[in-house]
Amino acid sequence: MDAWTKTKMKKFTVEEFQSDFDNLMERVENGESFILTSEYGEAVMLPYDKNVEDLVKIHTELNNDAP
Repeated sequence: MDAWTKTKMKKFTVEEFQSDFDNLMERVENGESFILTSEYGEAVMLPYDKNVEDLVKIHTELNNDAP
């Protein structure tokens, strides 16, 4: 498992993401990934160049950490 998938991603609410959209989008474009949370669930925001295998690892790790 690489360092990227071992790192816990920062979480932002949808409202926080909207209020700081330009900054957070720039951070994603520069390689960072985030979890966006809302009352309806969570979504992952990540750079396009991350491959599907990384997504599967993240999903698996997040679900294994769930209470």
